[in-house]
Amino acid sequence: MRPVKVPPMLQALIQTAFLSVEGKEFSELQACPSCGGPVVGYDWKDRKFATIIEEGETRTIMVRIRRFRCRNCGRVSPAMAPFYEDTRLGSPVVDLCVVLSRTMTPGRTVMFMKSLGIMIDRGTVRDLSCRDFPEIATTEIFGFVLPRSVISLSMVAFRNP
Repeated sequence: MRPVKVPPMLQALIQTAFLSVEGKEFSELQACPSCGGPVVGYDWKDRKFATIIEEGETRTIMVRIRRFRCRNCGRVSPAMAPFYEDTRLGSPVVDLCVVLSRTMTPGRTVMFMKSLGIMIDRGTVRDLSCRDFPEIATTEIFGFVLPRSVISLSMVAFRNP
């Protein structure tokens, strides 16, 4: 399979977007999502947001997520963070997988994401493309249809040096 050619500017945009969340902490949760009761801090958990390819080497982008315990029901819940339930990658990465897999095979999606500098395996793409996610808003940029979540993430990255 031939490698996918993407404009270097698009690759830089995506890489900058994902690098902008590295080390960020998510610590907001107003109430228990189960019962609506008050929550107190429980602990912190590091989660993998994405794996990018930088100068031929892979680099894992990690974020920290605060977990809270409900004072009423005792349930432990994570803070509001950019992750879909039951996924191991950040929602912009999942959005990108799902949007690309609508028009490409899983293998081609993997090659395209690799050309963008994002490391993901074909099994993950296949799994994500079969799941039911909310409607993903898209936009066309450099001739490619991409999720708006990735584009908005990159805009945040350029605003906050």
